[in-house]
Amino acid sequence: MPFNKELWEYGRKIEDRALPIANKLFGANFKRNENDMFDILDFRDEDKKIIVEVKGRKIPSTEWEKTIITALKITEGYHEIEQGYRVHFIFVFTDKMFQYELKEDASFDCKYTGTNCIQHYLIPITELTEIMPEEEDHPEVQLSPLPEED
Repeated sequence: MPFNKELWEYGRKIEDRALPIANKLFGANFKRNENDMFDILDFRDEDKKIIVEVKGRKIPSTEWEKTIITALKITEGYHEIEQGYRVHFIFVFTDKMFQYELKEDASFDCKYTGTNCIQHYLIPITELTEIMPEEEDHPEVQLSPLPEED
């Protein structure tokens, strides 16, 4: 599958908007994994041993009962848990933000989807914890979709 630079840049903007909220939520100082653009998980705080992956969604949180995440991200998360890290996924929908902590005993329904039939895991929205960003603390965060650029 060819690299979709536009989608990658969109995701990067959502990550940048979510980073200050993640830092506040976990009392952390996350640094972006900058090995290359294909890092599996986005941010880590080496001192606190916490990793965060941010997933942007172009739909409201009520659109589906479950959200998907590529199996590779879950597999990498399990690997990091074995290395002593806590791993969290932050889902940024158009109406709300949620977080989910990956636990070593978690199990997921599986779905193969996309042009190349990639394995994804389904996480019920009811298992996510809503994050309540305080707009006065983070006015740069807007949950509506990013504007289209000309």
